[in-house]
Amino acid sequence: MKLGHPTAGHYLAIIIFILLPIGIYARQLRIFGKLADYVQVIIMSTTLFLSFIPTIVESLTRLPISQPIANGPADPLLQKALSGLMVVYVIGVIYQIIKLRASRKTSAIAG
Repeated sequence: MKLGHPTAGHYLAIIIFILLPIGIYARQLRIFGKLADYVQVIIMSTTLFLSFIPTIVESLTRLPISQPIANGPADPLLQKALSGLMVVYVIGVIYQIIKLRASRKTSAIAG
């Protein structure tokens, strides 16, 4: 820990560690019932999304070494990058849910 205490990145990691087993075992957990496939897609996509937040922040505030692209977490360019990541996340989840729903309809008609 560079700052000597946990940062937002550390808390994101804890959230990811909590979500991963839920996402991996969503199909076996009875609590989700018929929605287990959807829950799994959303949770696993969320863990990837949350992993990219500190990756983008650290990359843009440290690279290139001589003159980083962003000055800090409040830099407008960094905020735009994170907003773009959020848009990609939402589009990706919606796309996956649509594909999952279509495959369920196809298998229901065939079966």
